[in-house]
Amino acid sequence: MNYDTTTLADKLHAMGELLNDVKKAMILRAQESDLAVSEHVISESAQLGVQLNQRRKELDIDLATLELQTGVSASTLKRLFKDPEQVKFGTVLRVADALGVKLCAAV
Repeated sequence: MNYDTTTLADKLHAMGELLNDVKKAMILRAQESDLAVSEHVISESAQLGVQLNQRRKELDIDLATLELQTGVSASTLKRLFKDPEQVKFGTVLRVADALGVKLCAAV
């Protein structure tokens, strides 16, 4: 019976070590994710317009299709891509959502 207790204790110890390894890996991934997000921080609105337009091109979506998807006119889309401050914030959010771009506030 003493043998079973020792084996169980060894297994529990090994599981504890594995959990610690998983915890360390998760912390490392979170730190890498934070770094990646900070590298993509947009400091000027024109950068956001460029990023949205690049995403549109990556997805191979023409202006007419994006206009149909969002209900935003092609002329407004062009202004948004040039300088998002020229359009309503809700419009920027709608287009970003349609293109799969997540916007979040910098902390």
